[in-house]
Amino acid sequence: MGRKKVREQIVAATKPALASGEYIRSCSAVWATECGGRVPLLLRGRALHYLAVTDQRLILFRPRRRRPLTPSSMLLAKRHSTFKLEKTRRFSPMLQLLVRDASDRRIALEFRPRDRNVGRDLAGQLGWGRRQLPRGDV
Repeated sequence: MGRKKVREQIVAATKPALASGEYIRSCSAVWATECGGRVPLLLRGRALHYLAVTDQRLILFRPRRRRPLTPSSMLLAKRHSTFKLEKTRRFSPMLQLLVRDASDRRIALEFRPRDRNVGRDLAGQLGWGRRQLPRGDV
């Protein structure tokens, strides 16, 4: 599926969940996994997820194969204040964000080169300073 079609599906699935006055800042496909236990992050199995960053919340969807994205496939929809950005790094060629939520669950999000701007936008929403973000080709 093309990038434009993915974006349209994310926007369509997110609209019913938006509060009044809330809007989508950016969205993209992202590789994600939950971190925990003793297995190193490098050996964890990542899966493709869809991410929408609004002005108030982070929304994560788990797509189902050959089915359109629906609001029922929403995994996570929490306010930015419930997350803490632990680490950002440029894991060539990906941009990687390690995020911890209020329940102390760690989530690794990896953005492809064409989607690094979405990762930087999310990092900015979570309070990470612009000078601290890894630079590189966008």
